[in-house]
Amino acid sequence: ASGALKLSNTEALAIFVFMRALVIFALALTTASADVTLLRIPEGGIQPQAVVDKSGRIHLVYFKGAVRAGDLFYVIKRTNDSDFSKPLRVNSKSNNAIAVGTIRGAQTALGKDGRIHVAWNSANGKEMLYTRLNNGAFEPERNVMTWTGGLDGGGSVAADEKGNVYVTWHGSAPDNKRGEAGRAVFVAKSQDEGKTFAKEVRANKNDSGVCGCCGMKALAYEDGLYMLYRAATK
Repeated sequence: ASGALKLSNTEALAIFVFMRALVIFALALTTASADVTLLRIPEGGIQPQAVVDKSGRIHLVYFKGAVRAGDLFYVIKRTNDSDFSKPLRVNSKSNNAIAVGTIRGAQTALGKDGRIHVAWNSANGKEMLYTRLNNGAFEPERNVMTWTGGLDGGGSVAADEKGNVYVTWHGSAPDNKRGEAGRAVFVAKSQDEGKTFAKEVRANKNDSGVCGCCGMKALAYEDGLYMLYRAATK
C-alpha cells in the first residue's frame, strides 16, 4: 500500500537483531529452571532413541554390537530415582540392524495405549524392518517394503492414539533412472496398531528428489502424518 512503512537495510537489520534478542531472552527465561540429568545408555549402547509416555516413563531403544551388523535393545526407566529395566532385545534375528552413518539406526514411537513401535534399516540395506511390543515381548520383525528399492539413509516410524502406525523411508521406484533426483518418500500405513500394513505409497508428489544418505523424521498428529526430509534438487 502507498502508506506502508519503508525501512532502510540498516533499520531492518536493527529490528531483526532486536527481535532475535527478545526471542533468545524469552527462551532463556523458560528454560532457566529446567533440570538436566545425564544418563548413560545401558551396556555401553549407542544411538539412543527415547520417548516419554504420559506417566513420565522413559522408553529407550539403543544399538549394540558391530556398527554394520548389530542388535537393538529396549529398556524402561520408570522414575527419576530408578534404574533402567532389564534390556529386552528388539530384533528377533541376530545382527540385522545397522548403525553406520548415525542416520540408519532404529526409530521408535508411542502409539495407542502406550504401545511401543520400532522401525529400522536392515543391515543388508534391502529391508525396512518393523516390530511392535506385544504382551511383554517384541514380535518377529517384518519387512514393510513390497515393491520399492534403493533403501538408504534413515527411515522413521510414527503412531497415534487411534491405532494408526506409519513406517516411512526414502528409496526408489523400479523405474527410477535419475538417481537421487528420482528418489521419493514412501509410507506403509497400518490401521490396526501395526498388526498389518498396506503396500507402501509415494508421499511426495513433486519431483524434489531425496538425498540418499540423509535422515528423515515422521510425526503423526491429529489424523495427519508429517515428514521432514532433505531434497536432492535445488
